[in-house]
Amino acid sequence: MQKITITAPTLKEALSEVKKRYGDDVAIERTEEMKDQVRVTIALFDGDKPIIIPSLKNKEDQNLIDNPLSAVKIVEEICTDHYLGQDFQDFWLKRLSPYLTLTGINIAESLSECVNFEPQWMRKILSIKPVVFLGSYGVGKTQILAKVAALLKAAGRPVEIYNMDTLKTSGQGLLQAYAAKLDVPYYFGKEGWKTLQDNIRTQTDIIKLIDTQGINLSSSKDIDWITPYVEKLVFDPLLVVPCDGCVSLANQYTQFIRRYGVRHLILSKLDLAGSLSLPIRLAWNSEVPIAMVNGSSSLSDNLQYFNAAKLLDVLTGVATEGTRDLGVRVGY
Repeated sequence: MQKITITAPTLKEALSEVKKRYGDDVAIERTEEMKDQVRVTIALFDGDKPIIIPSLKNKEDQNLIDNPLSAVKIVEEICTDHYLGQDFQDFWLKRLSPYLTLTGINIAESLSECVNFEPQWMRKILSIKPVVFLGSYGVGKTQILAKVAALLKAAGRPVEIYNMDTLKTSGQGLLQAYAAKLDVPYYFGKEGWKTLQDNIRTQTDIIKLIDTQGINLSSSKDIDWITPYVEKLVFDPLLVVPCDGCVSLANQYTQFIRRYGVRHLILSKLDLAGSLSLPIRLAWNSEVPIAMVNGSSSLSDNLQYFNAAKLLDVLTGVATEGTRDLGVRVGY
């Protein structure tokens, strides 16, 4: 057996050269990153015959690929189709590189190194720290808060709802109706703010969920109202991110996340999304995990846990509209 090394400026070019010289199905033994080069080592039998990898692709597992070039191509196509950018693509390919030496390449594992997930978020909510739902106008904070309240109550945990969005009267009525349906205490406006501060000192076992007015990320004055929360309360900020949002806002979202210490992301409007570029780049840039996904504004449609395999299914079109199942459902 002999070993052959191919060096090129990028992993894609190195693998293309391997394919050009030895065909598609060769055994890649190692990939190495140097200063400005990538080195790929392949193993050959005596007589320069390549070691053929038998097809190990499991048709039921769309994330298991038997060919390094195919795996790289899928990553490139996803990044192009969803406008994820060259920087994210390069980062993803770097994380994918060690998996290319395996006989079965699971792309989802490399994606999970780019985007984090927190499937246990609901179970880890602390009653001593109110959860504040933040997000842009019309993103679905009210419905998502109600779903979280329903799930917590179904799990036997006591809940209170505080509505601090005094600008949207329709939101007040909707959230109050949800609270009545769920049979949980509901507080609104200035009186709600005062009650919240009082209850934080006296209640240690009740989870407090806070709805807020929409955020205009392009206006610094539009988010000044958050300052009293930061100064007077220790809370868990959660950001609701629309899947149909413009990727150009990713940097502004990231700055907001870092400024206010956002802990988790919930994705909304997945049923309307043509691209997942904004939430993916946001989770990558900020390193904040995706906690839940909301595919519908209906209260009866559950929030769902998300993971890299399910995300990859959506990105590649495996989970088609109307048949998406993003992970373990948590019922209401």
